[in-house]
Amino acid sequence: MNRNALLAAGVTSLMWGLTGIFVRLLPSLPALTVTAGRLLIALLVVVPVLGLLRSSRRSFRSALRHPAAYVLALLLAGYYLLATAAFQMAPVAEVALLLSTPPLFVPAFRRVRGDIPGRAEIAGAVLAVAGISLVLVPGISFAGAAPLRHLIGNVLALGAAGLTALYAYRYRILAERGCAPDIIGVSLLTFASGSAILVLMVGLAPGPAGLDTLNGTSVLVFLGLGVLSTAIPTIGFAVASKRLPAVVTATISLFIPLFAGIFAFLILGERLSPLFIPGGMLVLGGIAMILRQGRDGANDWSREKR
Repeated sequence: MNRNALLAAGVTSLMWGLTGIFVRLLPSLPALTVTAGRLLIALLVVVPVLGLLRSSRRSFRSALRHPAAYVLALLLAGYYLLATAAFQMAPVAEVALLLSTPPLFVPAFRRVRGDIPGRAEIAGAVLAVAGISLVLVPGISFAGAAPLRHLIGNVLALGAAGLTALYAYRYRILAERGCAPDIIGVSLLTFASGSAILVLMVGLAPGPAGLDTLNGTSVLVFLGLGVLSTAIPTIGFAVASKRLPAVVTATISLFIPLFAGIFAFLILGERLSPLFIPGGMLVLGGIAMILRQGRDGANDWSREKR
């Protein structure tokens, strides 16, 4: 097994585990502003680096001519937006766990196409749903703004995971037809089109963008979010997914909630609810069953970029 690719996958999981920390360390900015800045910074970092590679330039030009690539890019941009809002509203560890559930959605999409999931996949889905229920229980309260905000954040995280799963599902269909755009090209298109659209939305939004609240420290945090938790993981995961078996990259990504929980405790002082640990074990165990049952499902999910 390629050790450099394995190291890249590990670093990717570590960097993605920091995403929620960076989001929470920022001042109270709208999720739209944070996401626009994140994608714009990633674009400014990734384009010069990958622009030196002829293959990357070729894949980006190919994506620009591929209509489906724009749909995929919009799905990923939507994921970034929902995930950012979720991190602002709910505990980091919970959001990271729920963002790791795209494999749970893939069997449902396959069922729509008439592809009946296996028993192990169904059992894994049942376990994961039971775990998600345990994780969401503490936030199910409509008495007061804080519990409701907590619950909405978790729901947004599940919505972000659903967009990622839909992206993977659509990419697989295109791959089966032999017309899937290169993953690097789609990532670059996501940064370019996503940042352009979101910056425009920030400019047109009626409320303040909140950029006047940024200081030297928060600018560094913003750079960390765009570089460490977006640009570097995108490159690292692309390297890992091309050189490692899909099941390996997908399984390594399951460590992201663990890293996120540790960082949230050490940096933010967040403590997990009593039900989070058993719920998290059920979720990750169920997802592992789904990934083990079908390597295609692992391949779908491993194309996601947090």
